[in-house]
Amino acid sequence: MKRVYIFIIMLCSFCLLLSACKSAEAESSIFEEIRTAPVVKLESAEQQENEPLFSYSIITSVADMRIVPSDEEFNQEWLYRFTYNPREKVINGHEIVILFGSSALEIDGVTYVPEDGVPYEAILEWAEGKYNYYCK
Repeated sequence: MKRVYIFIIMLCSFCLLLSACKSAEAESSIFEEIRTAPVVKLESAEQQENEPLFSYSIITSVADMRIVPSDEEFNQEWLYRFTYNPREKVINGHEIVILFGSSALEIDGVTYVPEDGVPYEAILEWAEGKYNYYCK
């Protein structure tokens, strides 16, 4: 009977270990999809009446930013929205929406914040610069 309990405890520990690995793997996977996306749709909250712009130039720097997942909910208005693999252009692709808010960003439904020592303003300036470069 004691062996059964030990086996169950080991099995639960193994499952917890696998679930932790899967989370990091999924995060890595989403950033790899961003790096390899053939097109991105760029939108600004200030320019919503304008047609969105589709860029076929790779805008991957967001996948290399020093950001970490956060437990916080993204409950702010977005200022910029970058959609990688947009449905309008990539048939049967995995559409990845990145919302840039005033203090955090959301990638595919997960809130991200900058690592310690990285000002969020720099991330927001990057998004604004990319939008202005491709859309103006």
